[in-house]
Amino acid sequence: MLTANPHGAGPAAEPSLPGLEDGLEGWRSARPQIAQTLSDTLYGAPLPAADVSMIEREVIDPDAYRQSGVLERVSLSIALENGGQGAIDLALITPRDAQGPVPVILIPSDCGLRAQLRRPDWPESDNPVPGYCEPSGSALEDFASSFFGDYVVSPPLEQILRRGYAIAAWHESDIAPDRASVHDATLRALNLDPDAPDRPGVIGVWAWMMSRVADHLQTDPRIAPDQLSVMGHSRRAKAALLAGARDERFGVVIAHQSGTGGASLHRDNLGEPLASITQSYPHWFSPAYATYADREDALPLDAHHLLAMIAPRSVLLGNARRDVWSDPAGAWRAAEAASPVWSLYGEDGLRQDSLEDMSVTGRIAFHIRPATHGVRGEDWDAFLRFLDAQFGA
Repeated sequence: MLTANPHGAGPAAEPSLPGLEDGLEGWRSARPQIAQTLSDTLYGAPLPAADVSMIEREVIDPDAYRQSGVLERVSLSIALENGGQGAIDLALITPRDAQGPVPVILIPSDCGLRAQLRRPDWPESDNPVPGYCEPSGSALEDFASSFFGDYVVSPPLEQILRRGYAIAAWHESDIAPDRASVHDATLRALNLDPDAPDRPGVIGVWAWMMSRVADHLQTDPRIAPDQLSVMGHSRRAKAALLAGARDERFGVVIAHQSGTGGASLHRDNLGEPLASITQSYPHWFSPAYATYADREDALPLDAHHLLAMIAPRSVLLGNARRDVWSDPAGAWRAAEAASPVWSLYGEDGLRQDSLEDMSVTGRIAFHIRPATHGVRGEDWDAFLRFLDAQFGA
């Protein structure tokens, strides 16, 4: 059975990062062009600026999760400057006995808030969900949990709250369902042209939604405005990385098993091929991305450019040894190649010598565990250790 190379061996990250030979000013001068190329090549154009308004706030449970948190429902209205409209039904859970503003983890949901929050009393939604989202309590849900981990749908909410973190959760389908057949309609609702060559893919829309949730959280006095983090798994990890690259308010990005189009290098020929991902999920990326199928060497940049755009803030890359499709070794080498950018800011990037020995003392950390794709308890243990170290908890 295939497993990740324990030493991260494989092709070097190419092309090299620009501007480093001219120090921090050289890098800062290169960043705008990297951002533009990421948009042109992978993710599509950033969405327009928007005003976020709170329409309603309701306390669902003041003693949620065995009295560890206060669960609220917050209805947000989003008005784009181009005339587009959107709305997000946000679940905000704050530690019940918090003294002063607390750090927050933004965690988007794929299967909906009822499933993510484990709350059958949460208002029903007609939003579409992926086919793998099974009814709560079903035998198929039990099978999915045993294969993909207990926390693939719902994070360990009580553990997070008792650690001192608030949680902000929402269903991505409030604005952008993960379906190719409706992506044109998603863009039209946002007053964007679905036929534009630089139209954003759903990964870009999800990253934009993360920033709109951050807009609201920064108005809430219970949330520490300089301690925002975002966590995503798999396709949502790609969006979390993009949100971190485009929005400097995210102090920590946790990208778990982000794979191709995320933290893993394209030139590896080990993980999911570009041709496969763009054929299976044509709505995730810019239309230009598919033109590099079977010619990854022609890409003008790679995953280490995306990671470097997050510097000098913090990023944790989570992986699993048997999740070869996500190419942990390629993600390790991308992190190695991006690490020198942190040094330009006077920060340490990677402070570990191998995939196996996670260190939370640098601004980049690499976590890997046994087994396959999914989210397990040991993943969240690593995530929280990293957050504690980065936020000084």
